[in-house]
Amino acid sequence: MAKKSSLKENYQKLHDWYEYRAEENTGSLEKLQKLLSELDRNVEASEAYEKDIDDLESLKFIYETGIRKFESQVDKYRDLIENFEA
Repeated sequence: MAKKSSLKENYQKLHDWYEYRAEENTGSLEKLQKLLSELDRNVEASEAYEKDIDDLESLKFIYETGIRKFESQVDKYRDLIENFEA
Protein backbone atom coordinates (compact mmCIF):
# COMPACT_ATOMS: atom_id res chain seq x y z
CA MET A 1 0.00 0.00 0.00
CA ALA A 2 2.84 2.40 0.80
CA LYS A 3 4.26 1.89 -2.69
CA LYS A 4 1.04 2.94 -4.40
CA SER A 5 0.75 6.02 -2.23
CA SER A 6 4.38 6.81 -2.98
CA LEU A 7 3.69 6.36 -6.70
CA LYS A 8 0.89 8.93 -6.59
CA GLU A 9 3.22 11.35 -4.78
CA ASN A 10 5.82 10.77 -7.48
CA TYR A 11 3.21 11.47 -10.15
CA GLN A 12 2.42 14.73 -8.38
CA LYS A 13 6.09 15.68 -8.24
CA LEU A 14 6.50 15.02 -11.95
CA HIS A 15 3.31 16.94 -12.70
CA ASP A 16 4.58 19.89 -10.67
CA TRP A 17 7.98 19.79 -12.40
CA TYR A 18 6.54 19.77 -15.91
CA GLU A 19 4.07 22.51 -14.99
CA TYR A 20 6.95 24.61 -13.63
CA ARG A 21 9.03 24.07 -16.79
CA ALA A 22 6.09 24.99 -19.03
CA GLU A 23 5.56 28.20 -17.09
CA GLU A 24 9.26 29.09 -17.08
CA ASN A 25 9.66 28.41 -20.79
CA THR A 26 6.52 30.42 -21.54
CA GLY A 27 8.01 33.39 -19.69
CA SER A 28 11.30 33.01 -21.54
CA LEU A 29 9.49 32.71 -24.87
CA GLU A 30 7.56 35.92 -24.20
CA LYS A 31 10.79 37.78 -23.42
CA LEU A 32 12.44 36.35 -26.52
CA GLN A 33 9.51 37.34 -28.73
CA LYS A 34 9.67 40.88 -27.34
CA LEU A 35 13.40 41.04 -28.04
CA LEU A 36 12.97 39.74 -31.59
CA SER A 37 10.25 42.31 -32.28
CA GLU A 38 12.65 45.07 -31.19
CA LEU A 39 15.62 43.92 -33.26
CA ASP A 40 15.96 45.33 -36.76
CA ARG A 41 16.85 42.73 -39.37
CA ASN A 42 17.07 45.33 -42.11
CA VAL A 43 20.18 47.07 -40.85
CA GLU A 44 23.58 46.51 -42.34
CA ALA A 45 25.27 44.42 -39.72
CA SER A 46 28.04 41.94 -39.25
CA GLU A 47 27.65 38.26 -40.00
CA ALA A 48 27.80 37.64 -36.27
CA TYR A 49 24.72 39.84 -35.70
CA GLU A 50 22.77 38.05 -38.44
CA LYS A 51 23.80 34.66 -37.08
CA ASP A 52 22.75 35.65 -33.55
CA ILE A 53 19.32 36.68 -34.78
CA ASP A 54 19.01 33.40 -36.70
CA ASP A 55 20.01 31.55 -33.53
CA LEU A 56 17.36 33.44 -31.54
CA GLU A 57 14.72 32.52 -34.15
CA SER A 58 15.77 28.88 -33.75
CA LEU A 59 15.59 29.21 -29.98
CA LYS A 60 12.03 30.52 -30.33
CA PHE A 61 11.09 27.31 -32.15
CA ILE A 62 12.80 25.23 -29.47
CA TYR A 63 10.85 27.02 -26.72
CA GLU A 64 7.55 26.55 -28.56
CA THR A 65 8.21 22.85 -29.05
CA GLY A 66 9.37 22.40 -25.45
CA ILE A 67 6.31 24.16 -24.05
CA ARG A 68 3.99 21.86 -26.00
CA LYS A 69 5.90 18.82 -24.72
CA PHE A 70 5.80 20.03 -21.11
CA GLU A 71 2.08 20.80 -21.37
CA SER A 72 1.49 17.32 -22.73
CA GLN A 73 3.37 15.85 -19.77
CA VAL A 74 1.31 17.98 -17.36
CA ASP A 75 -1.89 16.61 -18.90
CA LYS A 76 -0.58 13.05 -18.73
CA TYR A 77 0.33 13.25 -15.06
CA ARG A 78 -2.88 15.09 -14.18
CA ASP A 79 -4.82 12.18 -15.73
CA LEU A 80 -2.69 9.63 -13.89
CA ILE A 81 -3.28 11.42 -10.59
CA GLU A 82 -7.02 11.84 -11.15
CA ASN A 83 -7.47 8.20 -12.15
CA PHE A 84 -5.11 6.78 -9.58
CA GLU A 85 -6.46 3.76 -7.72
CA ALA A 86 -4.77 3.12 -4.41
